[in-house]
Amino acid sequence: MDNIYQRLNKKLDTLTNHTNTKHDNKKNASKFQARIINLTNIRFTKEQIKTLSLGPNYAIEKELKQWINELIIVTENAIRHLEPKIQNTYRFLAAKLIKHIMTTNRQNLPYKRYQYNINELKKILQNNNLAITKADKSKVIVIIDKNNLEEK
Repeated sequence: MDNIYQRLNKKLDTLTNHTNTKHDNKKNASKFQARIINLTNIRFTKEQIKTLSLGPNYAIEKELKQWINELIIVTENAIRHLEPKIQNTYRFLAAKLIKHIMTTNRQNLPYKRYQYNINELKKILQNNNLAITKADKSKVIVIIDKNNLEEK
């Protein structure tokens, strides 16, 4: 029995040695097209660019207060469709779970940061007559002056 384990360990060692070979990926690293192209002379911060690079379909998570209220309303509506005898039991269970969610919830700092960046970007775009559009044949977001956009 001991011989079998020794043989298996040798096979395992040889397999792990073959898979641990290092590859030089820097030579073959492909360069991707930038997600944001700024055709204006206005500079944006790194955080603003990072927020824009999430893409136009990125959904920022709602603040806890907003979605907890929605959860309570939807839960109560669902409970009202149950039989009157068991409604209070489900209300108690739902209240217990909602309290658990509220106590264990972490502060949603990315939400606040992204929302702040979006508000700043809106101000910059409105003050400088800029627009954000999607490029025709790629997934690139372009920041362009509205006058130039109409011409193109």
